Amino acid sequence: MNAFSNLSAREKLLVSSVLPAVILFALYQFAWLPLAQTRIDAKSQIASYRALSHAAQTQGDQQRFTAPVAPPTTPLPTRITQSAVSAGVLVRRLEPDGALVRVTLDDAPFDAVIGWIAAMEADHAITLVSLELDRRTAPGIVAARLAVETSK
Repeated sequence: MNAFSNLSAREKLLVSSVLPAVILFALYQFAWLPLAQTRIDAKSQIASYRALSHAAQTQGDQQRFTAPVAPPTTPLPTRITQSAVSAGVLVRRLEPDGALVRVTLDDAPFDAVIGWIAAMEADHAITLVSLELDRRTAPGIVAARLAVETSK
């Protein structure tokens, strides 16, 4: 406080009146406003989570309407090869095993394989039963062994 005692009476009055205002402003600006904004953000997140939870609960009570789908008439191996060609995946081997068909792929891009599986399930009434992926040395390239069947 040595610097404060060296001030004139007028300067002491000025510092004494301005210093509390500066401290209050700093507390408001750097403590209160960030806390208030965080509280507003948290309330909006809670409201959106509640709305989502309510929508999920009411959605579960509704009966799902599924249109009857005609069973596919083409054989399963044919649907597999057609979907593989459209997805750009080269099928190395198809092995029928009862209701299942085992498919082997060599050196296929991972994203193409995943897209192909999704397309088979969505568009060709084929269900994936099992999947084994092996990473190859090239980035993004895999070898895959799949077991698929006709969706019921």
